[in-house]
Amino acid sequence: MSNDKLVIRAKDFGHSRQILIDFGNPLGVGQEGIVWKTNRETAVKVFDRIGNFDREVDCYLKLKERDIDEIAGFTVPRLIDFDPEFLVVEMSIVSPPYLLDFGKSWMTRPDYTSEQWAEYEEEKSSLFDGNWELVQSALSALKKYGIWYIDPTPNNINCEKHPLAVKTD
Repeated sequence: MSNDKLVIRAKDFGHSRQILIDFGNPLGVGQEGIVWKTNRETAVKVFDRIGNFDREVDCYLKLKERDIDEIAGFTVPRLIDFDPEFLVVEMSIVSPPYLLDFGKSWMTRPDYTSEQWAEYEEEKSSLFDGNWELVQSALSALKKYGIWYIDPTPNNINCEKHPLAVKTD
């Protein structure tokens, strides 16, 4: 889907909620969509695909019903609003250390072989400069809530300013 279509849906969502969206400075652009800041000091994420939208909403609803805004020392955005017609999620803005982007999370354990899990662990651990154990603690905590977070990247799990993070230069 083109970015123009995502912008149109974001505008329609904003109009329906009387929210102004800062389209000049996206907070994030990825495979799933685009995130922008609003005049309510929140962020709106417009999804490209309904499956990712549904998974993200399911995770945020599960966290919201348990009043969770922190996992293993990582701040998690709070769900403010969502709209399945526009495929938009509105959430609080968080600062590091944070854990965000639940569009590739699952509510059931992915059906991977032990070899696939080992490859996954090796690939993902190399991304975190000595902080993989810290990231694993967050992933393990999420599993206790029935959330299988399978996209740990430094953009999604930011260890900066975490009190247990290994500092690298």
